[in-house]
Amino acid sequence: MRRVGIELEFADLDAMTSAEIVRSLFGGELEIGSPHRVTVRGTRFGDFLVELDLQLVHEGDPKNPLRMLAADLGSAVIPMEIACPPIRYDEACAIDDLRDALRRAGALGTLANPFYALGAQLNPELPSHDGDYLLSVLRAFVLLRDWLRDEIQVDASRRLTFFAASFPGDWCDMILDPGYRPDMQGLIDGYLVHNATRYRELDMLPYMAFLDEKRVRAAVPGQKINKRPTYHYRLPNTLIDSPDWSLALEWERWLAVERLAERPDLIELYAALWRENHARLIPNDWTLRSRELRGRL
Repeated sequence: MRRVGIELEFADLDAMTSAEIVRSLFGGELEIGSPHRVTVRGTRFGDFLVELDLQLVHEGDPKNPLRMLAADLGSAVIPMEIACPPIRYDEACAIDDLRDALRRAGALGTLANPFYALGAQLNPELPSHDGDYLLSVLRAFVLLRDWLRDEIQVDASRRLTFFAASFPGDWCDMILDPGYRPDMQGLIDGYLVHNATRYRELDMLPYMAFLDEKRVRAAVPGQKINKRPTYHYRLPNTLIDSPDWSLALEWERWLAVERLAERPDLIELYAALWRENHARLIPNDWTLRSRELRGRL
């Protein structure tokens, strides 16, 4: 059974309150690192980390008054984040119970304030470590990306902060070429040449560092990369205060990418259309084609 890790950002709840909500749902004990970082250890799923998403406030002496001031000021605009442990797919719906409990406690999402650049991340384990399979997933994501963005309706605060750039067109064109058949090492090399940054909607650096950490860290020195055998899918919005939004909804959207990865016939057809459009002097908007493709899955 595959597992998925989930990272959830929100505003207007402090670390202690959020950690108590985690404990009330899943058990465990609180380990208080600071007013802005609490670990809930030994829950039925593993350890949850609850922290203000600003590395500066977690470095150095926790009693340093400047650090404490930065944390207090930052909490007004910097999101609180809960990093969940990897959870089996058939149990991951429990994180929607957590999301709802946070909402009822007053947690706010992306749309509550124009300064809230809040997001979430899904980190699904790969079902296969075969290079051909990973290439199929990357191709599927490129072809469905515009549908995903259109469905999600990326909030203006995320667009303005450039939360994650799209894959560059030349790299997309390269991997959609039916003659492009690298082995895993070649796929990693090509990815690093065009995507030497963690700020991609589908960030593959954690997985590639899991396979070859030395090569990845040499290509992106100084960037924070947590190696793990997962995708790192960055969601631009967290609508945690909306009763109509759920992580299950975002999960269903992601599964469309995995379903397309199993359809080489559709990938071949739409890859040719994408490359033809990309070669135009002024390419057409791909959203309608991307939505059409989603409808055929």
